[in-house]
Amino acid sequence: MENLIISELQNGKTYSNNNHVINKHVNNHCIKSIANNYVVEVIENEDILKELTEYSINYAHSIGFVGLWSEQKKFIDISVVPPMTLLPSPFPMELFQKATSVQSTLNELYYRISLDYDFLIEAYREVVKADKWVGRQVEMMKLVHAEGIRQKFVLQVQRADYMTHCEDGQKIELKQIEVNFGPGGVGFAPKVAKLHKKMIEKVENLHGCTPNSMSEAALPKAKKIAEALFQAWKVFGDAKAIVVLVFDSNLYPIQHHEQLQFVQFELEKIARNAGSILNISKMTLEECAERMHLNESDYSLMVGENKRVAVVYMVYGYLPEHYTSEKEWNCQLNMERSTAIISPNIRSQLSGTKKVQQLLAKPGMLERFLADRPKKIAELRSTFTGIWSLEGNDSFTQALVTDAINSPQNYVLKALRDDGVGNFFDEKLAEMLQTMSVQDRSAFILQQKIRPIAVKNYLKRPFHPAKLEVVTNELGVFGTFLGTYDGKVLFNHVDGHFIKTKSHNSNQGGICEGSGVIDSALLFPEAQFQKGIAK
Repeated sequence: MENLIISELQNGKTYSNNNHVINKHVNNHCIKSIANNYVVEVIENEDILKELTEYSINYAHSIGFVGLWSEQKKFIDISVVPPMTLLPSPFPMELFQKATSVQSTLNELYYRISLDYDFLIEAYREVVKADKWVGRQVEMMKLVHAEGIRQKFVLQVQRADYMTHCEDGQKIELKQIEVNFGPGGVGFAPKVAKLHKKMIEKVENLHGCTPNSMSEAALPKAKKIAEALFQAWKVFGDAKAIVVLVFDSNLYPIQHHEQLQFVQFELEKIARNAGSILNISKMTLEECAERMHLNESDYSLMVGENKRVAVVYMVYGYLPEHYTSEKEWNCQLNMERSTAIISPNIRSQLSGTKKVQQLLAKPGMLERFLADRPKKIAELRSTFTGIWSLEGNDSFTQALVTDAINSPQNYVLKALRDDGVGNFFDEKLAEMLQTMSVQDRSAFILQQKIRPIAVKNYLKRPFHPAKLEVVTNELGVFGTFLGTYDGKVLFNHVDGHFIKTKSHNSNQGGICEGSGVIDSALLFPEAQFQKGIAK
C-alpha cells in the first residue's frame, strides 16, 4: 500500500479522504483535493511555476533571506538564497497545535533536569566509559559543581523536533525525534515564515482568490528568539556588559542556516526600543579562546581588558571536532566558572542529549520532574516513540538488539552526540550492532523508526531550478526559557517554528549535510490528509 501511495503521489494523482472531501472548482470542473497535494494544485502549469520561482528569489533577497555563497567564502558581499521550498509544506493543524502546546512544558522540564546534578551524574555513569567526549563534559560539570556555580541564571534556547507518524493507515500522530540546545535555524525561521506568507499571497493574486484547496489552511505566526537574550542581558544587571554570539564562519555551505546576524539585528532593535544601548560581538570559538579571559578576583568573563560579558549564546561548540586544542577547552571552562550567563551551559548540554531523551521515556521519569503537571505529562508522553538504552546485557536488551539486527527497517540507531549525521539505518544499523561491544553500545540509543506521511512540494536549491518532489517534513518548535539556579521561572516562551524538508526516500534530512531544505508550515485540518506512509 505505501509503495502505491508514493508512486501515485509521484505521478500527480490526488486523493480524497473518506472522512473529508473538499470540492475545488477550477474552470467549472470539480476536482477532489487533499492537503498533501495542495502545492501541485495551485501551481497548475510551467508559467505559474516560473513566475513563483522568480518572485520567491526576488522577495527573499529583499527581506535578507540570504546567506553567504560557499564558492566565495571570503566575500560577505556575495550572497545566495538558501535551499528552501517554494511554498510552505502542508502540516496537520491539530498536531502543530499539540507541538506548540507542550513546548512550554518541555522548556521547564529541561530546566529542572539541568538543575538536578545527581540525575545527570547517574545518567552518564555507563556512557562515560565508552565516550571520552561525554566523559570530559561530565568532568567539567563536576569541577564547576565542586567549585560552586557562579552563574545566577539559566538561559535555554531550545528546539524540539517532531515528525508525523502513521502506521498502516491508522490515525496520524505527532512523534518527537529529539530536543536540541543552541539549535540551528534561529536566524532564518522568521525569514522563511515571512517569505512563505508572501508566497501564499502571490498564489492568491495569481488565482484571483484563495484556491479552494487552501480554503481551510492557516499560516502560524512568525516569532523570534531575541527577546529571551535581551531579558537575560537585563537580569545580569550591568548596562555596559556585552553579549557574545559564538558561531563558526566555516560552516559552509550552510552557515546561512544559522544566520546569527538576524538574531543580532533583532536584539539590537529590542534594546534600542527599550532605551538601552547593547554591544553585541560575534566570535568563533577560536576567537573566544584568544580574546576571552576570566577575572579571578570576581569571576567576570572578560573580552580584552574592559568588556565584561553578560551573555554567551553558542550555536557552535557541541562536538569534539569543534575543540581543536586545549585552548578551546580552557575557554569553555572559563565560561562555565564565570558569572556570565552561558547558553547552553554545560548542564543544559548534558540535559539535551538522546541519552536523557531515552531516560525520560521510562515509566515514572517524567513524574520525577513534573509531578505538579499530570495533564501535561500525559500530553507530552503521547509524543514519545519507543526509545531504548543499549547499556548492559540483560535479556530484554539482548532480545531488542537481536530484533534490530533481524528487522533493522523498524529502528534507527542514534549516537548520543548531536552532530546531525550520527544516525544509522537498515544494513548499516545491523552491521554496527553485530560488531559493537556491550560497552560501546552505551554511547548509542535505539529508537523506533517513525513513518511520516508524504506530501509534495517544490525544492529550490541555489543555482538549480525548482524541482517537484515527494517529501517528508520535520517540524522544529523553538522555545526560550530564563530561570534562576534556585528554581524560579522568569521567562518561558514558545518562539515560532521552522521545518526541515527532505526527499521521502532519504534517511538523512539534515540541512547542514545537504539533503534537507528550509521550510515552514501551512496548516490544514488533519482530516484533509491522505494517510500514506513514506519509507
